[in-house]
Amino acid sequence: MAATFKDFIQSCQFTFFIGKEGKPIVVYAAAIAATSQQLDALTNGGMEESGWFSPAGKAKRKSKKGKVAEISEAQEATAETGHSEESQVRHFSRTQLRTQFNSREYLSKNGPKALILQHFEPKPNNAVNQNFTPVFLAHARLSCSAHLHLIAPLKALTLEKLHKTLMGFRLYTKRIGDLVELARYAYANPDLSDRSSDDTIDELRKLIVEYIVCETDIIGRRNEFVNYMEEGGKFVGDFWTITTDYMS
Repeated sequence: MAATFKDFIQSCQFTFFIGKEGKPIVVYAAAIAATSQQLDALTNGGMEESGWFSPAGKAKRKSKKGKVAEISEAQEATAETGHSEESQVRHFSRTQLRTQFNSREYLSKNGPKALILQHFEPKPNNAVNQNFTPVFLAHARLSCSAHLHLIAPLKALTLEKLHKTLMGFRLYTKRIGDLVELARYAYANPDLSDRSSDDTIDELRKLIVEYIVCETDIIGRRNEFVNYMEEGGKFVGDFWTITTDYMS
């Protein structure tokens, strides 16, 4: 099982001394141990020169040589490139080499970072009685806050999370009300801009409306949605603007 973020920040600190200058680099032991078996052995005492420190910086265990770990420049270069100086260069045509270069991927889907990030991926609903209104509203509220305070990276992240949540959402007919509440929140929020004269729609509102239009065969038949449409407001205009854009 992959280590959690809590495991990382509560683990002891480990110091590497890099290069000839012996520049100290302090990392959390659990984080560095998760990257490879060799570093796991190094940080957890499997090698003679290993040692670790508490978060307060007090030494808990030192090596017999009185140092934590030394990485030579050659080892550092090998770690970065994955090749030693003795590696032989294979020759390809430039076209083949360029194709190979452009398609190369270093991060495995089963790598430490990927496994950690999986814990933060939106989870789909799996039961008709599972209320997703709090989930939708959590994304929407954070997106509106990011919009208000001009935090572009956070706004992009929240929209990405909401988009993934909607894509994985099982559209049980009894859960249509969850989507209506999401739309109601977005269109009641005074910090979001209404549709402009050139028909530009706020990104959060557009994401919600586009999903509803995509699933209108199911959503449009439910009383919760019909009642919301009958309330009028900006949602109705945006709904029909997007609907007519995709009418054949």
